[in-house]
Amino acid sequence: MKRKIITLFFSLLFLTASAQNVTITGRSNKTNTLMRLFAYEDLVNETGILLDQSQTDAQGHFILEGNVKQILPGRIYVGLEYVDLILSPNASYDIEILVPEQQESVSYFEKELPTLRVKRATDKNIYRQVIYSEEIINAYMTEHFNQIYRGRQLRYIDSIQNAISREVPNITSDYVKNHNRYKIAAIKLGISTDGGKKIIKDYYDGQPVLYTQSAYIDLFKELFDGYFNSAAYDSHLLNDAFGEGPISLKKYLATDPLMAKNPQLAELITIFNLQKLCYGDRSTSHLAKGHLAYIGSRTNYEEHKAIISDFFTKYERLAPGTAATDFTLKDRDGKAVSLSDFKDGLVLLQFVDGMSPVAERQFSELRDLHNQWQDSVQILTIAAHDKLDILKKQFTEKRMDWPLLDLGDQILLLEAYNVRTFPEYILIKRNNKIGEAPAPSPERYLGERVTKMFGK
Repeated sequence: MKRKIITLFFSLLFLTASAQNVTITGRSNKTNTLMRLFAYEDLVNETGILLDQSQTDAQGHFILEGNVKQILPGRIYVGLEYVDLILSPNASYDIEILVPEQQESVSYFEKELPTLRVKRATDKNIYRQVIYSEEIINAYMTEHFNQIYRGRQLRYIDSIQNAISREVPNITSDYVKNHNRYKIAAIKLGISTDGGKKIIKDYYDGQPVLYTQSAYIDLFKELFDGYFNSAAYDSHLLNDAFGEGPISLKKYLATDPLMAKNPQLAELITIFNLQKLCYGDRSTSHLAKGHLAYIGSRTNYEEHKAIISDFFTKYERLAPGTAATDFTLKDRDGKAVSLSDFKDGLVLLQFVDGMSPVAERQFSELRDLHNQWQDSVQILTIAAHDKLDILKKQFTEKRMDWPLLDLGDQILLLEAYNVRTFPEYILIKRNNKIGEAPAPSPERYLGERVTKMFGK
């Protein structure tokens, strides 16, 4: 018994010591801010796995730790801003992240992006070699754009490869080699005249499937998007096979030699295109989801099970009829207000981040709709904490009497509702079920949509 206890003790010690094999220490200019570390095994759906979260201290310092079994693309979030990193097993990183202060007038699509500086890394130079290679490729593309894409001069591609060999010597990692290989392939695709056939033959036919290599997956998506509509298939026969079921579809898709010779790649191509069909009309979507479920239950590839599972999670998130994320926030008087307080009625969530000409116009339209709806639709405006005083003044001056809520530090609520721009709108049906996310803005038929959806 004593021997078993000792053995168990040392086993637990070993597990504890080996549980976290990636350590990131660093500093950001954002103090007392939520930090999160994600790793990406599913690049098809761009679904990250949360490895760790912490908070910057009063000086902006932080520590993030996690465990990865292979080299993976990583992402570090500072609040809702992020930078990308490549995570290697048994590596440590000392980094600095600068998040620029954004001007009020700058839109979401024009804002300045955060920057990452890796001061030290024990990852066998993998991150440095990838970044240096990218810089060389981008510099050549900028300087010789016309010669490469308009003149279709392949000699410049050879020059890129020679420059990488000269400036980034001693590349031994397959991850870095494959990154550069598929980045070069993407350039070749841009100047190809055969629709990518040679690129497929040279880089995908008979090649391993590199699920965690972003350059491979990016090119994969470009090459195989809409592959069901390619010249390899007769549209009528394909539609018949699609309607008959997964077995018939797989059999027909295998009439293409590429799909027949590469079963793993073929299944990934099938999954990728079926996912796209899920966003088609109701009948097509229903059939596509059935095909995906069938593949997910019978595939021999664990990666494909995960990709299909991730897709359904993403597809069903914020879908009409799914549960809306509940929250409790304080209004402008400090009173707690929850979404569940209004479960018996209809709710419009409005997310705002300060005032702008667009926001002012939408508030004016929304005030008219509020007067029209009376108590039939409850409006909840959720404001970024640092803009709350501005919004309070606006609400008072414009006599807007619906609740104004302080987002506070609950920034993950923006992710829960997939808020990407401001203002953003979400319609919530009775029993706190999603009605439409995102919903149209007030000047773009929001009133008509509410009338159609809720009969109000």
